[in-house]
Amino acid sequence: MPSARRVLRTEDSRRTELLGTIASNSLPIVGVAFLDWSAAALLFLYWFELGVDSVWALVRAVFAGRPPTIETGTLLIGPLAERQFALSVPRTDLRVYLTTMLALPVTVLILAGVWLFTGALLIGPLPEPSTETVTGVLLATVGIFVVTGVTTVRNYFYNGAYRKHNSATAFGGLLPRMITVFFGGILTLTLITAATEGPEAELGSLDPTVVGLPMVLMIVCFKFASDLLGVYSDRLAVYFKSYDQEYGWQRAPSKARSVDGTLAEVSERLRPVRWGRVIGGPLRFPHHPGSMFLCGMGLLVAVLFAIGGAWDIVAVIVVASVSIPVLLLCLDQLLRYGAIEYRIDADNGVLIAYDRLFGTALWRIESWEERSLRVEKTPLDSLFGTETVTIEHADGEYILPHLSDAAPVVAVFDRQPERSEQILPGRASLLS
Repeated sequence: MPSARRVLRTEDSRRTELLGTIASNSLPIVGVAFLDWSAAALLFLYWFELGVDSVWALVRAVFAGRPPTIETGTLLIGPLAERQFALSVPRTDLRVYLTTMLALPVTVLILAGVWLFTGALLIGPLPEPSTETVTGVLLATVGIFVVTGVTTVRNYFYNGAYRKHNSATAFGGLLPRMITVFFGGILTLTLITAATEGPEAELGSLDPTVVGLPMVLMIVCFKFASDLLGVYSDRLAVYFKSYDQEYGWQRAPSKARSVDGTLAEVSERLRPVRWGRVIGGPLRFPHHPGSMFLCGMGLLVAVLFAIGGAWDIVAVIVVASVSIPVLLLCLDQLLRYGAIEYRIDADNGVLIAYDRLFGTALWRIESWEERSLRVEKTPLDSLFGTETVTIEHADGEYILPHLSDAAPVVAVFDRQPERSEQILPGRASLLS
């Protein structure tokens, strides 16, 4: 049963969102009733409003209180996601996750592309509006920006909703608005086309002013009803079991992981050998199909140039096709193991992986938690005179690559490890 405080806060957030929705939708009603706005002015306003919603969704995503859900095996960004590094905003409990900032540029490009495509589809066929109409629409857009900002600050930041979201769920309410604007715009263009010259009217001849006041008000009411449905969307939980009032149809994001990195007495610290922290990356080639695809595409292009006898170009493409994926894998290896340190307390049976650069513990294993223990010599280990330790745990497989001496790690556990020496790197020896 939800607590009274939670119910009150939910109702307070709904009340604020409802008032914001009424205020935002009152502006086009005023424009239509008193400023003689046409259907074209409404399309301009709703297009600008979609941009406003996208901007505030980006703000919510930046300050989302939970880390983004990214597979730690992902090339380059995976090691950063595993460390969950975040910058704190002074005098607040807000945090900005590094992986969020790395992923947001792609999101911004997608949103910008969708917004421009929507504008070209809905606004492009319409004639240029008058100066007075443009001024009124811009003023209304500023009003909507302020109202949306107040609602966001009140519900998302002041009421602490940001603590329950990550950068993905922060965009939860944006998709329904995009759908509303898109289909509402298509409906409006259809009405304008039908009222101008019929279904065969050319786009350049469309006249938005021929759509009468009742039709324009119908468009406004359609948008208003859609926004009200969004305010009370949590009631959908009654009809759809997969719907969650906090996240819509998205899954609840996991909280930031906290690992105890302290030891009462650290008897030994180990690190992978220096070269193993870098050039061990190519062993993980099969774990990154994207790198293999990049290499394969480059070699295919080289074959095409080879048919034409352009051997200089072939040599450049072959070198780039092989070296670029290898360099990316080496950089990924450096991010994963460059600053890692294994803290060992054999007397108490504790092993901790600690990243010295980010100042965070990645994982902690007690001696009784491991399910399997292996000590292997990969071809690279044979070259370096090192060993690779693999520990199977309930949460996954932890690999400690290229250790100069695996004995301190083995001493943590109450069993003798399986040992193997491989001529070729198999799946068990890949540094995942």
